[in-house]
Amino acid sequence: MKHSILIILGFLLVGFSAVSQNLVTGTITDENGQPIPGANILEKNTNNGAVSDFDGNYSLKVSDNALLVFSYLGYKTQEILVNGKQNISVSMLNDNAQLDEVVVIGYGSVNRDKITSSISTVGGEEISKVTASNPAEALQGKAAGVQVLSSGGNPGASPQILVRGITTNNGSQPLIVLDGVMLPDGTSLNFLNPADIENFQILKDASASAIYGSRASNGVVLVTTKRGKEGKAVINLDVSYGAQHLEKIQMAGAAEYIKAVNLRRTNDGGQPLYDPANITTDTDWWNEVIENYAPVVNANLRASGGSEKINYAGSLSFFDQESSYAKGWYQKVTGRFNVDFKISDKIKLKQDLSPRMERYENTPGALYNLLRIDPLTEVYLPQSERIGRNSYSIYAPSNNNVPNPVGNIARQFNETLFFGFFSNTQLDYDITPELTFTTQFGLNISNARSDAFTPEYFTTPNQQNEINTVTRNTNQNLDYVLNNTINFKKTINEKHYINLLGGVLYDAQNYNYLNASRDGVPDNENPDLRYIDAALGEGITVSGNESQDNILSGIFRTIYSYDNRYFMTGSVRVDQSSRFPKDNRTGVFSSVSFAWDIDSEDFFKSSVINNLRLKVGVGEVGNQNISRSGQFFSVGSDSYVFNGDRVVTSFLSQFGNTRLKWETVRDQNIGIETSLFNSALDFSVEYYKKTSEDLLFNVELPNYTGIPGLVAQNVGSFQSEGLDLQIGYNKQMGDFTLGLDFNVSTNKSKALELAPGNEQIFGQKREDLGNRFIKITQLGQTVGLFYGFKSDGIFQNQTELNSHTSENGTSIQPNAQVGDIRFKDANNDGLLNDDDLQVLGNPFADFYGGLTANLQYKNIDFSMQWYGTFGNDVFNYPTTFLYSGIQDVNIAEGALNSVWSPENTGAKYPRLTQLDRNGNYQRPSDLFIEDGSYLRLRNIQLGYNFNIPGFQKCRLYVSGQNLLTFTNYSGFDPEVAAGGNVINDFGIDYARNPVTKTYLLGLNLTL
Repeated sequence: MKHSILIILGFLLVGFSAVSQNLVTGTITDENGQPIPGANILEKNTNNGAVSDFDGNYSLKVSDNALLVFSYLGYKTQEILVNGKQNISVSMLNDNAQLDEVVVIGYGSVNRDKITSSISTVGGEEISKVTASNPAEALQGKAAGVQVLSSGGNPGASPQILVRGITTNNGSQPLIVLDGVMLPDGTSLNFLNPADIENFQILKDASASAIYGSRASNGVVLVTTKRGKEGKAVINLDVSYGAQHLEKIQMAGAAEYIKAVNLRRTNDGGQPLYDPANITTDTDWWNEVIENYAPVVNANLRASGGSEKINYAGSLSFFDQESSYAKGWYQKVTGRFNVDFKISDKIKLKQDLSPRMERYENTPGALYNLLRIDPLTEVYLPQSERIGRNSYSIYAPSNNNVPNPVGNIARQFNETLFFGFFSNTQLDYDITPELTFTTQFGLNISNARSDAFTPEYFTTPNQQNEINTVTRNTNQNLDYVLNNTINFKKTINEKHYINLLGGVLYDAQNYNYLNASRDGVPDNENPDLRYIDAALGEGITVSGNESQDNILSGIFRTIYSYDNRYFMTGSVRVDQSSRFPKDNRTGVFSSVSFAWDIDSEDFFKSSVINNLRLKVGVGEVGNQNISRSGQFFSVGSDSYVFNGDRVVTSFLSQFGNTRLKWETVRDQNIGIETSLFNSALDFSVEYYKKTSEDLLFNVELPNYTGIPGLVAQNVGSFQSEGLDLQIGYNKQMGDFTLGLDFNVSTNKSKALELAPGNEQIFGQKREDLGNRFIKITQLGQTVGLFYGFKSDGIFQNQTELNSHTSENGTSIQPNAQVGDIRFKDANNDGLLNDDDLQVLGNPFADFYGGLTANLQYKNIDFSMQWYGTFGNDVFNYPTTFLYSGIQDVNIAEGALNSVWSPENTGAKYPRLTQLDRNGNYQRPSDLFIEDGSYLRLRNIQLGYNFNIPGFQKCRLYVSGQNLLTFTNYSGFDPEVAAGGNVINDFGIDYARNPVTKTYLLGLNLTL
């Protein structure tokens, strides 16, 4: 009924408008009086419009009081009130919008045409198209040289941002700066509402980021939020509802599983384990554990406006995402309130307040056990066996000792409540028209509380918890910055532009935590008693500590340009950090960059090329990411029994390094930017090389030194180099608008120098793979490569087996049988041992990039975004069991067709074996290495704009995320989660929860 009324009202309004319309005609020309065909003329706040013809002429019926909007790509948009006029001709002015755009840089802003360094911009409109808990996900594929590494598909998962590769062993996350306030290392962008973001500016090279000194070695992400503008109040509501879906992973049913288990034994000369006639259970664990569709809700309400004296903006948002399991969810409520006061002609005050609350229940890591548990196990015990058991002990134990995933989920209780508050106060005082003093105080407070409960339960003697435990962990952070800067800007004789900045800055970060647990909650079932005070057991643990980091800094920057042709930027920052000993606390970081607008030279004549700029820059930034206690000696205590008595002793638990100093990254960048065909086509390409020196490593010293544990040292050097290419195309053709943006990047990060005496660093030791490491970093090689044994096919017959010998005829693999893997004796010594381990693959892509397309035709808009990586390898860890059935775990559906047998000699995987004496699946090898290249449709959206009286804008849209993925990878998701340490963790598929397909319906209304 309501829809019918709206339609009738719409027809009445259209009819009324038709009655009062007048015909307006005119001609659209450029600054030289030449006609502009294809210019757009639109009656504002309506769909009534026209396009100029070949001679620049147009005609349009409008109302007497209409406001006409004249626009054309490459020219400034103009608005003219009709006011009864019947002829309106317009001379369009060239719009160097891209050059006139104000770009936020460190501690200030500047027109884009003054930029001499490498900065990428991603607008808020693009960010808001992706519905996610973390706006960083919207950066994936949007900026050349910027990788967004997945942390899996859990609700609230926070991806990692990697800017131009790896130059350090101590975390690769960039510095996050929110409206000029530096945030603590490792800050997640979860707390931000994507709808509040005006844009991201990513400072990629040292000439751009050196102004941030010690915190900028991994790049800088500047986040600018939306502010109010002078004019009438604008209220916007954006709501969307969606469903997330995990594609089912097909595992073997009971019949195939029994065949595999029995075959594993008979291949080794044993007897079958199961008689198929006696098996009646066939549990589909995926259906028992996974929810088909998990909802996601996003709602944003925003109001902004202002007057000559006061501008304001405020927003409230709510985000709710469920996991694909019975437990696991993430919720956040954020607010952002900005007010800009013009106190006088000389003084302006900005005040930002941003409270937020996040709640989440940890998503179960159940996929690993879901895949491994046998289908012959029931979910629950029979009713007769549940007598005397509590509700957490009624789940059936599996036949293969894999924990029951349904029971594990039921016994998981872990929730976190997070409160945060961000405040930014900034005062600008214009001492003279050219000289401005700015003082800024930023405050960031957070308080997180995590509560966990482990119930008492019994399944088997190996799967039980005899006494329940309740735990509470609290973390409190208080961070603040105080920035005082003075800025001088002046243009002399219309040729010389000078911009000078100086300042003194102070950054303090305070951490405080308290953890406590106690066992013996009197009621295992009552959630109201899950508090430490209610517990009665003697098992009590308490820990707590606090720490503080301080950085005092001085900065200076100069920006100079001559005749808008030659540009120079130079900066120096001096940092003093409390993380280093007194004599080495000071670090000096400088940079310089130049740009030349070749198209501005008299000798350059081209009707095709509009802009052509060459830029080059060098600089250095620092890294202080080492343990806060690295410089200190620590004393520990322990107790021993001596002559029957307990003796408490003290010992040196940590050896401090009083010579610690800054890790430094030196950066070189050269690039060229150009625009063609009336700025319809933009192109840029940049080459960079970053070299880090005095790397901060925790090094284990030789035993003969008597020094315990790891000692922080400055050793080693990494280098990262690559190429960034970005192409953009924007064209308006009548009612149709097309925008394309393509970027592709290459990167290679390698180790130039490691700790003295060490030529390699290992990572990811796996006990189930012979207690061997599967990651290695070697001198001169890419960091974090895969490491293991190379295979040379599968032994097809006894002749091949007999011929695999050393020079003296000794069998290299004496335990192998036909159908097992033939491993390469890499050093040809006639033995297969750890001396034959070698590099197997590279988890980092040869190149990666994205394509974004935006199309609009009248009231319909369409966008899609693709992202891909090419040439990267993945260590597919689930292969260790999916095709082997090792320890009688379940196998992938159809695995029997993929393993070797006398009838299937061309199989990829070796024979099924219970004993696996050859170590087919008990040693790291290239059997587990696969090509992880993929191309994914990250986001697709179709919108329709329509009119409702009283609203400025109404838009309905449908959207999909991660709908299509093209890859040869056999695992569940080629976008493998990054893990905590990019070097050691990236590229290993441990069957974490994959990203989901998401389907959304949304509505945007603007008053």
